[in-house]
Amino acid sequence: MQASSLVLLLVLADAQSSPIVPAGTRIEAKLESSVQTSRSVVGDDVMAIVTAPIRVAATTIVPRGSRLNGRVETVQAATHDSEGRVRLVFREIELPDGRHVSTWITNSFDAHGPRRARRFVLLMASGGVAGGFIGGKAARVAGILGGMVVGFVIAENGGDSNLPNLTLRSGQTIQLQLGEDLAIPSQ
Repeated sequence: MQASSLVLLLVLADAQSSPIVPAGTRIEAKLESSVQTSRSVVGDDVMAIVTAPIRVAATTIVPRGSRLNGRVETVQAATHDSEGRVRLVFREIELPDGRHVSTWITNSFDAHGPRRARRFVLLMASGGVAGGFIGGKAARVAGILGGMVVGFVIAENGGDSNLPNLTLRSGQTIQLQLGEDLAIPSQ
């Protein structure tokens, strides 16, 4: 009984001596794999390298250069109604000394939609000007309004049928977030 209590006490003391990185901590990493919402599928492997050490107080817990091993958790290619988006999850940290630590590091990324407002303004203004010239003096107001409607219809239906896909390139720096507390066991 005393021996098992002593072992439990030692295990608890060792666990408490390892600093804990709290969930929600931001992590900066550089991708070693490319991810494209138009081509990637759920389960594709993704690797990244930690570019800034993860510290608690003045103690480095995860050094710069540690490898993050993960996968594509969810992926959605762009459609007419939504841009491409992907969620990456890294479940393991490989430290420079060779140790592997289980973790939960994640973030979601989405493509930025095109600047559609500029397209609408330009096409509606062009349509209004053209309609005003075509309408002449007698029907200038009707021509301007009609031209603006035509410009609106062209802006709405023209161009790409899909919003943009997302590409995360190898070598690109990304921001991630620790999804659970992280404790690195001492060597």
